[in-house]
Amino acid sequence: MSLDKRSYEEKRSFIRVPVDCDVALQHSASGKRFTAAGKNLSASGVLFHTEEPLAPGDQLEMHIEASRALMSVLDATIEVIRVESTADGNLYAVGSAIRNIHQQ
Repeated sequence: MSLDKRSYEEKRSFIRVPVDCDVALQHSASGKRFTAAGKNLSASGVLFHTEEPLAPGDQLEMHIEASRALMSVLDATIEVIRVESTADGNLYAVGSAIRNIHQQ
């Protein structure tokens, strides 16, 4: 099916692809390292769940390790765009924009 004939509610520049993988993160300002659960990925951003309190504007270094043959390693600098509590209130859903992809 061609891209312009697909049916989806959101009219975004890039399709979001669901992912279920660990995301290694490092806060650029503090150097603190933590992991998150990847939820979806697009060419321009990533959504993940974490226990780490973050704020819009935070810069993070992200590393996603290849776990399947169709996926490769992704190293990038991301910027937090939005932070929302998840339904259970135990995690934060963090929407971020990819600012720079690092070449391997």
